[in-house]
Amino acid sequence: MVKGPATKFAPYLMLQTLPWLLLATVLRLYMKAAPNVLVLPMFVLVQLSVFIAFLVASERMIKLSGGWTSLAGLTMGQRTRFAWQVIWRLLTVFLVTVVLAVAIGANKHAAATLWVGFDGLAFPWRQGALQIWIAFISIVTFIFVLEKGTGNEPSFRCVLKQLRTHRRTLLCSWVYLGLFLMAITFVQSNLAFVLGLFLDNGENGTVGAYLLIGFIVLFSYLRIWTIVAILTYTIRASYHRLGAQKVQTVPKACHAVAERRGD
Repeated sequence: MVKGPATKFAPYLMLQTLPWLLLATVLRLYMKAAPNVLVLPMFVLVQLSVFIAFLVASERMIKLSGGWTSLAGLTMGQRTRFAWQVIWRLLTVFLVTVVLAVAIGANKHAAATLWVGFDGLAFPWRQGALQIWIAFISIVTFIFVLEKGTGNEPSFRCVLKQLRTHRRTLLCSWVYLGLFLMAITFVQSNLAFVLGLFLDNGENGTVGAYLLIGFIVLFSYLRIWTIVAILTYTIRASYHRLGAQKVQTVPKACHAVAERRGD
């Protein structure tokens, strides 16, 4: 995945994600007042929009780090199709996880929050174990993106293989992501409370709505950028470590063969 020298990961280099995050934000706000029949389709559209933003950010980050990926060559139709392929797989995982959580006695309302595993990458939800779950889902999603970038179709078999291959560094990234998500969710929630006090006076009108949307989009951008940066760095480190181990084992194998031959 990543072979060249690392470069600075400046946030402004991923501005292509903003339209998709803006779309996801507006859909989420409208979803709160939408008729029940429209809530599920709008929820899926939010997930697709967030995923495409994540996909664009990953493609930019991999290239900025000196790596290679074929993601830039995807057309808009291919990106959307790939997004749907990943999202329905993730939603299936969420459904199974929620059912299992309820089956073992978990609170139904707490278990239901597992549905927001992907949505939580860009938007804040409740604190606690949910952020650890969201961190894990971000790792799985990034692996899907890496596989697509090398020409493979999304499958859980490939995800399990990559999780096993990079288990050491991905475990570290899981910790980093969990801590980051807890911290930024705490900061964002408290700033949103302060912003809410300012907007509740009813004197801001349309400007207040724009401020709210801008605030949410800004943080969703920061969240996606940081998550992708952490994952890119850790996967890059894993490839370097595995490459170094491979180089070290080749001379040892040659030496063992020579000893058996009596050279």
